[in-house]
Amino acid sequence: MTLQAAIIDLDGTMVDTLGDFVVVLQYTLDAMGCHPIEIARVDRRFIEFTVGKGTDDLLRRSLAHAWGLPDDHAEVAQHVPLAWQHYQQHYTRLNGQHSDVFPGVLEGLEKLKATGLPLACLTNKPTAFALALLERKGLRSFFDHVFGGDAFERKKPDPLPLLKTCEALGALPANTVMVGDSSNDAQAARAAGCPVVLVTYGYNHGERIDQVPALAHIARLDELDWAALAAARP
Repeated sequence: MTLQAAIIDLDGTMVDTLGDFVVVLQYTLDAMGCHPIEIARVDRRFIEFTVGKGTDDLLRRSLAHAWGLPDDHAEVAQHVPLAWQHYQQHYTRLNGQHSDVFPGVLEGLEKLKATGLPLACLTNKPTAFALALLERKGLRSFFDHVFGGDAFERKKPDPLPLLKTCEALGALPANTVMVGDSSNDAQAARAAGCPVVLVTYGYNHGERIDQVPALAHIARLDELDWAALAAARP
């Protein structure tokens, strides 16, 4: 394989953002009139199982969990637009305040950037939130492009965001490595024809990520050996 570019996920791959999600969702549920016990149900463990498929999905599932209703309940869907308004307000204010860059990420990005490969960050987080978070954590300068869940018509695990990102990078999908933390990333990469590397410390909806097929499973981003990665490609 001739490596032409790399695409890297954000939440759970570069930054541990569970703390941000918990605090923002608790503020959001409070604004929605939830009882303190209902608010407390949306904790770090719940978010770890839930995050990764976009803000609308996160809000729908959080409201349903807090109210003890099925995810597809009509009352939940009815309240998601209002919840989004509160969520946007609080996330804009708190973005990055309760999150940390994972060990090895800065070193890994420096190592990757030194190869000269163009890099993109592709996340299901809204683009404005992703850009602000990368800036606040000192990671924005590594990326030629940043695309969020609102950048394209569909989100991961649909392959469209990866295909569009490859176009922006001027690279073929087969020669573009996707680095992520979940089966969501792996499914999107597989469908787009991109090789995928998975980190073992992220958020995979409570499932073991080492059971998901990938070129490599790594404990730190700076473990990536790009020459070895190219050789491992069938």
